[in-house]
Amino acid sequence: MIPRLAFPVTIALLLLLVLPAGAVSVRHIDATVAENGDTYIVADYSLSWAEKAIVYPAALPLLLASPKKNVQVISVSPEEVTLNVRHLVKVQQIPAARRYTTPAFSLADARKELDKYWFSHMVQLDGATGNLTIRFPDGEIIEHQDLTFVPSFEHVAGDR
Repeated sequence: MIPRLAFPVTIALLLLLVLPAGAVSVRHIDATVAENGDTYIVADYSLSWAEKAIVYPAALPLLLASPKKNVQVISVSPEEVTLNVRHLVKVQQIPAARRYTTPAFSLADARKELDKYWFSHMVQLDGATGNLTIRFPDGEIIEHQDLTFVPSFEHVAGDR
């Protein structure tokens, strides 16, 4: 006879092995840059039912327990994550202005990080239909479509 807990654990393990990989679809990332380069980020995404049931509960403690020292997790849910990242954007003082340079980003980079975890085979990252909004301190806004690869952006804002 199978012990009572062994059955649900066995079913969960079987589901992990046979479930089709879902896609974490990143719909929108909104990044608000402060004058010092700190960036407040709200990322809106969708998860499949399997990701909500298995991957999200497994990933949540990892996200909350070990953020990098420059990352503050403000909130996280199965639909959205809000972060504050210190000095994400490079700020350079130039005569009568500040130059803001955002880092480039690729889902391939995110995949490399994701592959460090046991549940990575269950997750496919999809940013092809997503978009990014970057808001600079002077009110300038940059929009970018397709989050598969986001190039570095540069914006020069005059001193007030």
